[in-house]
Amino acid sequence: MSETVEIRIEHERVKRAMAQLTALQREAISLAYYGGYSHSEIAGILSIPIGTVKTRLRDGMIRLRDELGVTA
Repeated sequence: MSETVEIRIEHERVKRAMAQLTALQREAISLAYYGGYSHSEIAGILSIPIGTVKTRLRDGMIRLRDELGVTA
């Protein structure tokens, strides 16, 4: 039971952190982590260069890390 509560709390933390990202970062992270797409697949889906995908993912992950208070 306490595991379920902890998972729910963590899910809410991630949801709030995701809301702090730009729409473009959120889209790229959602495709990569929730959709399971590779960088090249995301580039094809969004019709953008792979370098742009990598930048959005990197910047989004840095921002998520900061929002969640994770230390590197």
